[in-house]
Amino acid sequence: MTTSEMRRSDARRNHERVVRAAVEVFSELGLSATVPDVAARAGVGKATVYRNFPSRDELLTAVVERQLRWFDTIATTALHDPDPAAGFEMLIMSWFDRIVANRLVQDVMRMRTLASAEIQIDRITTLVDQVVVRAQRAGAVRLDVTPADLRTMMSGCAQRLVETGQQDIDSRLRFTRLILDAFRPPATPATPATPAAPAA
Repeated sequence: MTTSEMRRSDARRNHERVVRAAVEVFSELGLSATVPDVAARAGVGKATVYRNFPSRDELLTAVVERQLRWFDTIATTALHDPDPAAGFEMLIMSWFDRIVANRLVQDVMRMRTLASAEIQIDRITTLVDQVVVRAQRAGAVRLDVTPADLRTMMSGCAQRLVETGQQDIDSRLRFTRLILDAFRPPATPATPATPAAPAA
């Protein structure tokens, strides 16, 4: 391997190291995370971070795009589930579990402060709305609620769990079950919540 090739290889490794660290740090700290936080987690200097991402906003955008792709995949999978009820339940379990554990996604989707993510968020919102309406038409979700009601309830519950430090698996499953029960049609028996889909 030539010197030039070794440098390119080192640059790729540093890039991946920075991205992995950024995903972890922003997930834990949300929008309050800083470049020094990312550099410290990656074990590199701030200059290395800035060589890969000239500004914090560019780094944040890269991380958000990666995170939102997961939500897009989950929502698309739920929409195409042959069973509308199963698709809706999978979406809620996976979605709620992720936003409780991921401060960045919670912040971005609640505050809508990142202009570069608006197209992705709008697409995801549309997919989720379609999942809810499809489940309503199948009789799996009560008719007197809207997709916006669902987003408000999930976001509010997730934010409260984060604020009170109740991010353990038991708390997440308990509140997932409560949300699902709240959206069931009258006289529909409640079922225990099962673990969410694994993270990407």
